[in-house]
Amino acid sequence: MKNYINPFKSERANALSEEEVLDFYIEDNTYARFIRSKRNIFLVGERGCGKTMALRYNSFEIRCKEAKLKEKEIDFSTIGIHVSKSPILHKQEYLLLNNDFRKSVICEHYLVLSIMWEIANSLSNVTEVQKIAQQESDKLFQDIEYILGIELRREYDFFTSVKNFTSHEANLTQKKINEYDGGEFYDNTMSFSSTIIPFIELIKSISVFKDSHFLLMIDDAQTMNEYQIKTLNSWIAYRDHANFSFKVATTKVDRPKFITSTGGTILEGHDFTSIDMEKPFQNLDSEFYKLAKQIVKKRLELIDLNDIEAEYFFPENPEFTKNIKECEDALRKEAETKYPNGSAKQINDHIYKYARAKYYRDRLEKGKANMPPYSGFKMIVAISTGIIRNLLEPCFYMFELAFSNKNIDIKDKNIDIKEISFTIQNQIIIDKSKELWKDIEDGLDRIVENCSSEQAKQLRQLFNNLMILFRNRLKSHKSEPRAITFTISQKTTHEQIYYKVINLLDIARKSRFLYTRTSRSKDDGLLETYYIPNRLLFPSLGLDPDGQYARVSLKATDLLNAAEKNTPIPYGDDNEIIMQKNLFDNDYE
Repeated sequence: MKNYINPFKSERANALSEEEVLDFYIEDNTYARFIRSKRNIFLVGERGCGKTMALRYNSFEIRCKEAKLKEKEIDFSTIGIHVSKSPILHKQEYLLLNNDFRKSVICEHYLVLSIMWEIANSLSNVTEVQKIAQQESDKLFQDIEYILGIELRREYDFFTSVKNFTSHEANLTQKKINEYDGGEFYDNTMSFSSTIIPFIELIKSISVFKDSHFLLMIDDAQTMNEYQIKTLNSWIAYRDHANFSFKVATTKVDRPKFITSTGGTILEGHDFTSIDMEKPFQNLDSEFYKLAKQIVKKRLELIDLNDIEAEYFFPENPEFTKNIKECEDALRKEAETKYPNGSAKQINDHIYKYARAKYYRDRLEKGKANMPPYSGFKMIVAISTGIIRNLLEPCFYMFELAFSNKNIDIKDKNIDIKEISFTIQNQIIIDKSKELWKDIEDGLDRIVENCSSEQAKQLRQLFNNLMILFRNRLKSHKSEPRAITFTISQKTTHEQIYYKVINLLDIARKSRFLYTRTSRSKDDGLLETYYIPNRLLFPSLGLDPDGQYARVSLKATDLLNAAEKNTPIPYGDDNEIIMQKNLFDNDYE
């Protein structure tokens, strides 16, 4: 290792330097193709799944830096503008107005200024663009001043002058709105059609941009106010997108509505295309598992650990491997006895369903002294619940602990960590699992905005009862003992209760304690939402975070009773009701 660096840095993508984005990002050809297309795209996924990273990587500044590092020519065909850094994007002065129309106008004004600032900022940071713009400086100043009816300070370069103008306009707007009587209104407000469209056309008059398509990449759209959302949707509804298109990143929970400022609606497939950023993560052949391997491999290359596989760097506890193999052998014999003429698939399905269940079941019965060990790259992928940030965070702490255990001076240039021991992996996984439970126990009202103390209590009781349910299934269910995801029934028969449960679960989703995926229902083939508790919750309870490809259908009424009354979720297998204990009365506490 050339120098000390923790390769598993997992900060928010906006906090990373341009060099780190290039070092860390794994390019997905599918996402890249959509992001760089002329279509309006929504990138949808919960926090930590890679939305911002994808936008930042496709921004013009970073693409230029990459071209320079690879000694290639700059590609001017698409100009990605990542709208997130502007200091005026989320100004709240509109709240001072008591007229909805004026609120809408001011919100569009600030949003336009933000986009204009971001375009100018991005282009001003590219030396090659600055040189070309300098040659055409006089014409650019004259044209923009004539078209927009403004004056720019010419002691600066063109794009810096535009940045200064947007900041000045934001300041004037704020002063006018803040005036004591509140009756005045800032008349020089800007709209997308009167400002951004001609600004882009003006930039396209610069020789290198004449064939460019601008990607206006709006990040964290779920944080925008209702007027900004309606305005953005109106822009997306524009029919002419030859020069620009929108790439909008948003979480699934709190995803913005599709209503425009005129009361219309934008339609998926017609006005935009949605891309689900959360990949399937169920097994070794899943898209997420393959991505996770690529991520770890690229991170390890940063510390000169080339050609080291993720499974080697994060080894599995050999005792665990041995015990699982013994359980598989035992289940193979059981299957061969149960199915004397069974096919290989039938035998293997039996082993898949019950071998790991037997291992964890035996450990649960033997108590605290036989707490299962949690280690190995497959286990780390399992506890990530298919979220990139969840994958990197425990790896970061594992690496830190491995480094500190070596007791090496940070100035030492010859540090050599070639694997993370299974002991360290287990320690970090259990510690982080307990920390997650502590957050639930202390109350999600401390973490999630607009979550009441009563809702925090209900979620604590609901998660406790869900884990009791999964533990009892693991101990005794005859067909799907390792199922740890669920769907919710009674949507039509108990609609009010159903949506009360959904609203409660949305709070858990905001705090990363619960995730969702969508797939086809087994019964009618329609799309169905299923819920996945953060799998990092399982290890401190001695449960198996790996799970199996199965879902439990739970009644909305039972879930609400579990949340509000702390009533155990009914569990049955062949009409046998299993007595349940309190979650934290188990053998591991």
